[in-house]
Amino acid sequence: MFTFLEGHATILALSVALLYSYYYFASKQNRERISLPPGPPTAPFIGNLLEFPKRRLHLKFSEWAKTYGDVFSLKVLNQTIIVLSSPTAMHKIIDVRSTSSSNRPKSIIADMITPNNMNMGTGRYANETWKSMRKASAQALSPEHIKKMGSYQFAEATQLMHDFLLSPESWFDHLRRYTTSFALGIIYGKRGPTLGSQDVMDFMDVHPQFINALEIGTLPPVDLFPILALVPEKWAKWKRTVAHIRTLHLTLFDRLLGNVEHRLVHGEEKGVLMEYAIHNAEKLGLASREHLLHLGGVLLEGSDTCSAALQNIMYALTLYPDVQSRVQQELDDVVGITRAPTFDDLPQLKYLLAFIDECNRFRPVGPLGLPHEMTKDEIVDGYLYPKGAVLFVNIWGMGRDERYFDQPEEFSPERFIRNPFGIKDGVIDDPARRPNMQFGGGKRVCPGIAFAKSSLELNVANLAWAFRFTPTIDGATGVELTPSLDNYSDGVTATPKPFPITIHLRYSSQKEIITRQMVEVQSILNRFDDSD
Repeated sequence: MFTFLEGHATILALSVALLYSYYYFASKQNRERISLPPGPPTAPFIGNLLEFPKRRLHLKFSEWAKTYGDVFSLKVLNQTIIVLSSPTAMHKIIDVRSTSSSNRPKSIIADMITPNNMNMGTGRYANETWKSMRKASAQALSPEHIKKMGSYQFAEATQLMHDFLLSPESWFDHLRRYTTSFALGIIYGKRGPTLGSQDVMDFMDVHPQFINALEIGTLPPVDLFPILALVPEKWAKWKRTVAHIRTLHLTLFDRLLGNVEHRLVHGEEKGVLMEYAIHNAEKLGLASREHLLHLGGVLLEGSDTCSAALQNIMYALTLYPDVQSRVQQELDDVVGITRAPTFDDLPQLKYLLAFIDECNRFRPVGPLGLPHEMTKDEIVDGYLYPKGAVLFVNIWGMGRDERYFDQPEEFSPERFIRNPFGIKDGVIDDPARRPNMQFGGGKRVCPGIAFAKSSLELNVANLAWAFRFTPTIDGATGVELTPSLDNYSDGVTATPKPFPITIHLRYSSQKEIITRQMVEVQSILNRFDDSD
């Protein structure tokens, strides 16, 4: 028999259990009443797996957005995917609810390459490690610091002109050298003066391998089937590939950081990021050398999107000769032909800036950015954004929305002359649209906006001022070889693929101007020229 106290304890326990069950099932029913955003019909168990695009996701996502709206959802097995295709949708989830949407989706491969959440871009959690790296990078890539490094950037841009002058056939790689070298300089104080510089070669070798490894379908779907991670390396080629990429990363980043540490021992400072990070490691929360190693590495990785944008712009100049002529006429009117452009000229080059904006709209380098993941349930506009859902921000679709853009498949810089966002006449724009949306939002907004903006503007001004871009003629057939802006890689970064174009000086006098300017900036470049 129960004693009096035992009986009351049993009744209390049953009451608690019943109360818990009531709230659990009531919550579950309420949760189920709130549906996911609409989307394509799903099949049992597999969801939208069979129709989910294997490449160029942004094209299919933009097609679905026209049918299902600015926010739609998909199911791939047990994974919920939600696509945001308007500035307002992006703002409500990525900006306003950044605390709930700042994680990255789990990536076993990314974590194997850079473990312990040390990659600020791909690291899953917006935790203390991430915050400390973010704080340091915000200092290094701030508009104020980029402006402070303006003379060095001008010198690197001068060398880029000079490289185009000496070997125009290597233009594609010259652009990568420029962005890599400028990033090396402001991060480590050690530039890459030639395509044969060890740091430049190593970065140009490992970075495409890293991006390719993260691309959907390149390696086995370990995140969908985690049991694959248990296969021993000797039977899993993909594991050997991942280990090789990690080794290449660590070798490069260790050599670059070691160079800075060596200089500091000898009292040689250049006012660059890694010096600041080393001196202020405790204050910034950079608890170990590993933090410093990967802080510099991830910022260097980010430079490659800038070279991809410049490569797209060179193709656009070639493909649209009337646009090229108008850009160059403006340069002749504002700058003249007796000197090269400077930073002070840029605000007056209205058409050139509109041309850059149109290139970024027409072919965004990150058409979907990097995906986010929900850390808890959120209900927005009556739709459920469940914990664990993967979020894609459809930058490509936002720039092609026919509600706001007139003939969005046409290349027309004039749209940005008429409206700062390129919006067609007579419509009320999405109120959440803002500059630089291609750089993301919320806590994960890219810190490299000033780096990219100044690099694009100055170098496009320089190169369009100095050179004429035309399609190459096949020597054997006499056929014009026309590049395509659709010839880009799949994956997170839509990087254009190399294609020959012909580059000539616009005026013979410019050769002497570029050569003289190169001599004038050499002392600035020398300051960042450590021997390999």
